[in-house]
Amino acid sequence: MVNTSFIEFLARNNAIRFGEFVLKSGRSSPYFIDMGVLNSGSVTSDLGKFYATKIGEAFKGDFDVVFGPAYKAIPLAITTTLALNGAGVNKKWLFDRKEKKVHGADANSVFVGSQNLDRGQRVVIVDDVMTTGGTKFEAIEKLEKTLSAEVVGIVIAVDRMEIGRKESALAEFTEDTGVPVHAIENISNIFNHLKGKTIDGKVYVTDKLFEKYQGYMKQYGAQQKF
Repeated sequence: MVNTSFIEFLARNNAIRFGEFVLKSGRSSPYFIDMGVLNSGSVTSDLGKFYATKIGEAFKGDFDVVFGPAYKAIPLAITTTLALNGAGVNKKWLFDRKEKKVHGADANSVFVGSQNLDRGQRVVIVDDVMTTGGTKFEAIEKLEKTLSAEVVGIVIAVDRMEIGRKESALAEFTEDTGVPVHAIENISNIFNHLKGKTIDGKVYVTDKLFEKYQGYMKQYGAQQKF
């Protein structure tokens, strides 16, 4: 089922932008997902509710911690735990540092929020998107080696539906790690819902932009139907 509320939430708040963007992968994309613009109290709260709903559907409360990789996913982890708590599900949040802290009670720790965690906690990672999965591999390794944590899944905002080595980057990631990835929405649904649709007096996806998207997916998409 298409999550039209989430799609229009992204569009209205400019969390999906259209144009020409060079990604970390080197690919030139006609759109860009930028969750960093969702920095007001109201939209951050709404975003957490979308993530909490998806986590509830995927894991049914069978996890202990929500982890957000530094830096953009740090507020994601916190707002998601707040939204979960509002729904009666009390979980802990956790995020990492780019460098170890050298002073204080948690000196040498690469994590914030780990002091009161038991070993072997079940962790859900939250992030914005996944293209190649590089940062997610690093996060899983860090959590497993440092905290003996079990990563039970990843929740992202948007599945870009792009090819990895030979097939879907998300499918390859799960095959390589055993960790399932759940997306609140995928880019096919986003473009198809927004194409020609007027939202608050604005058309976000014109016919010309949709053609560019189709060309991009023919080159980099993991499947031919988009």
